[in-house]
Amino acid sequence: MPSSPLTRTLAGLAFGLTLLLTAPTARAEEQGQVQIKVVAILATERNKDVDPKLKGIAEEVRKRNPKLTGFRVARATCMPVAVGGSQAFDLVEGQKVTVAIKHAADKDNRVGLAVKPPEAGELVCSIACGKFLPYVTRYQTKGKDRLILAVMVEPCGGKK
Repeated sequence: MPSSPLTRTLAGLAFGLTLLLTAPTARAEEQGQVQIKVVAILATERNKDVDPKLKGIAEEVRKRNPKLTGFRVARATCMPVAVGGSQAFDLVEGQKVTVAIKHAADKDNRVGLAVKPPEAGELVCSIACGKFLPYVTRYQTKGKDRLILAVMVEPCGGKK
């Protein structure tokens, strides 16, 4: 079956962002925890500079907001969290996102998350293990950059 442009873009995003966050996950897994990885991305209208690792997400975001032309990683963080637990991650300008693990990996290797980004309500979703979930927030920095989040959970214990 041919893959859609969105599927290929998200796969490319997952690969590129995984290169940014290469923290070891074996220790967390041994302790009954998983790694939550959060990447804070800033998008701007002031330049056309795109971090090569963000090319896929930049293309997708521009479909809805063509004025955003420049994309860069502002912060990348990785922390262990137990199933049922949550963790707040620092982003930019004092903003935080809280990520809670609602349930461990199921038979389809999907994890339940609750994500509370700045200036928005809680987003409850199920994401594929090892894949980034991108989220364009409403938050703008003092310099008028748009904050975009990418969240991933790994390792997972579902089917491989």
